[in-house]
Amino acid sequence: MNRNAPRRYTQGRNFGVQREEDFAVDIVPRRPYGPYDNRMNNGSNKWSRNLVWTAEEGNRPRKDNTNVSMKPPVLGAGYNVSNQLRKNAAYGPRSAYVSDTRGWGSSGKGSPKAQDCVCKFWKAGNCKKGEQCPFLHSWCCFPGMAMVAALEGHKKELKGIALPQGSDKLYSASIDGTLCIWDCNSGQCVHTVNLQAEAGSLISEGPWVFLGLPNAVKAFNVQTSKDLHLSGVVGQVHAITIANGMLFAGTSSGSISVWKANDTESEPFTYLTSLEGSHTGQVTCFIVGGQRLYSGSVDKTIKVWDLNTLQCTLTLRQHTDTVTSLLCWDKVLISSSLDGTIKVWACSENDSLKVTNTRRLEQGVHALCGMHDAEGKPIMFCSYQNGTVSIFDLPSFEERGKMFSTNTVGTITIGPDGLLFSGDKSGKLRVWSLAATKV
Repeated sequence: MNRNAPRRYTQGRNFGVQREEDFAVDIVPRRPYGPYDNRMNNGSNKWSRNLVWTAEEGNRPRKDNTNVSMKPPVLGAGYNVSNQLRKNAAYGPRSAYVSDTRGWGSSGKGSPKAQDCVCKFWKAGNCKKGEQCPFLHSWCCFPGMAMVAALEGHKKELKGIALPQGSDKLYSASIDGTLCIWDCNSGQCVHTVNLQAEAGSLISEGPWVFLGLPNAVKAFNVQTSKDLHLSGVVGQVHAITIANGMLFAGTSSGSISVWKANDTESEPFTYLTSLEGSHTGQVTCFIVGGQRLYSGSVDKTIKVWDLNTLQCTLTLRQHTDTVTSLLCWDKVLISSSLDGTIKVWACSENDSLKVTNTRRLEQGVHALCGMHDAEGKPIMFCSYQNGTVSIFDLPSFEERGKMFSTNTVGTITIGPDGLLFSGDKSGKLRVWSLAATKV
């Protein structure tokens, strides 16, 4: 590709923002879908979100245009799989929200910007100091990251964001009782579903979208339009995950319900059991690593479940407040809590887990999310109570940048091709792109 050629513009999965093609990859058709339920039953699913995120490979933008594979986001450990590039993928969206080194590094003219504070006048649209303003005029201070779009449709806290495989529609659910469906090309909300109840969780797995509701999980297939109402849960569903051909749902009562995926189209999911020895408080989060399911709770504990026996093998009690998020990276478990700490857990000689590192912060941590940057380096997003999201290098935990929001960011979801979605407690949904950097 001639990078010195005049830049052209194209419409793709860009949420209504024109993007430059000088970093665009060739259009690669997505792999045809096999029967989803078969893939769930045949061991590890190569399209599954329950995959390894290692220090060597991961979900990162590519800097060339060859037909190579891209690793999916982390949500577990034990498998290395590939994910083909999406159609019309572009790595270099440019907009008024692009955050360059101004305000982050020291390469620009004048004094460095205050990295911890966004100009309140700029947010209101009336800062008169321009380049001379000592505060940030950006929602992000991380080289190569841009805010592609701000999608407004919800009125209250977002509880989940999902982009199903093969779909050009983005789904978001809120405690305001609505499910919004967004067109990825225009950035417009094309449909709003009145759920008649608060949403507690939302994920996608292959072509399926799973929505947590009071006493039920709603499952619908974006390819076949199959719509299911999965009962068997007690309480509001706040956490959902898929592992080993099973669907897990954690509730406000502390219970964890399990469904088994079937080959039959008439009954894709069958209620299996409720895990014994579950939490005494609301289940807040799941993560899958290898043959283990980890669950976090308001009861301040992390429980470790054997995916083969569905038995609880360990209960971790090092946090002193609600466990808010879990992440598996390389060979460790990372947990966050409202107690203001991030803990790193590693396996000991007796196959238990022990804390090897504790990072103490000044405020509660609400969400963790991991991916790789444009150079393939592992980074972790960490959301705080004050609306700031720190971006850490791993394994050093050195802070490399920040994202900002006017409210606490409660959900962060990794998309394809370097896309990132964040939702805050006011209902704002932001789409970010981690662009590939020139070499």
